Amino acid sequence: TVSVFIELSILTSSVSQLERFGQHYAGTGQKVGIRVNPGVGSGGFSKSTTSFSKTNVGGPSSSFGIWYGLMDDGTVPGIVEKYGLTVERIHTHIGSGSDPEIWQQVATKSLSFCKMFPTVTACNLGGGYKVGRNPGEPSTDLQEVGKPVTDAFRTFAEENDGRELRLEIEPGTFLVAMAGALVSTVQDKVFTTGEGGHVFLKLDSGMTDVLRPSLYGAIHPMTILPGTGKSEDVGSEEESVVVVGHCCESGDLMTPESGLPESLAERALRKAEIGDLLVMDGSGAYCAGMSTKNYNSFPEAPEVLVAKDGSVHLIRARQPLEQIYQNELDVEGVF
Repeated sequence: TVSVFIELSILTSSVSQLERFGQHYAGTGQKVGIRVNPGVGSGGFSKSTTSFSKTNVGGPSSSFGIWYGLMDDGTVPGIVEKYGLTVERIHTHIGSGSDPEIWQQVATKSLSFCKMFPTVTACNLGGGYKVGRNPGEPSTDLQEVGKPVTDAFRTFAEENDGRELRLEIEPGTFLVAMAGALVSTVQDKVFTTGEGGHVFLKLDSGMTDVLRPSLYGAIHPMTILPGTGKSEDVGSEEESVVVVGHCCESGDLMTPESGLPESLAERALRKAEIGDLLVMDGSGAYCAGMSTKNYNSFPEAPEVLVAKDGSVHLIRARQPLEQIYQNELDVEGVF
């Protein structure tokens, strides 16, 4: 018999979580992390650091983390002392913005929380490093963001008898956002006329596969390719179109105005015919994992991995229709 023990790091994100955790592990010195809302955020679609935004997860309009005032007024340190907990990590995450000044401000404030607990060994500043998916759209400059954060950590060490903390970040999106693409078929093409009329490309995919445009008003690069698969059939004529998904849902919109999911926008693409392919790039993060799969009973799409040598590997099979309703149960005597 082989026993494997995996040590998990627990992060508490509210006073009630910390209280309940403390009650369960009272007097044991159990390690715990604390996520703090530093009072400001930085969202990719919002200039404000305090108002609500779907990509802003810090500040008074965000529910994530323990409000920083409860650190300063002694509430959190009091709970830690009462139950004899060992705080090993302070965590903050402010959203998907890229303002270096905000990052420096949050890093400095996060380090002030680390100073409250001599047992803290790591300061986690979360993720949210913006990826420019489209031409001309900037990505986070890690050197620009990193320098003031590095300076803040060095200053902390100098002012605290050489105490060095481990910097942790969560760069998932930054690493893989451009590593995935959604390949769809144009299954219909319709138009409306008059003022406000549009040409619509209707896909065999949509918010069931990539939700970011409908949720955030996110803009993804799109390319039309011939359904024949022949490069000589790639046309040069362009057409302004609105691209929509296959759901019976007006919000299943793949070409919104930037940052405005309620407003549709036209996109200049190669002229498409029914049966052509539309490739949506920048679908490697917060797409398959955040999809509204099974909405309108559409099965989960398959996933294919293209290796460095060009070989193709199926890594997730198309979901069978039966799997969608396999957990549904008959109720006798009701109807």
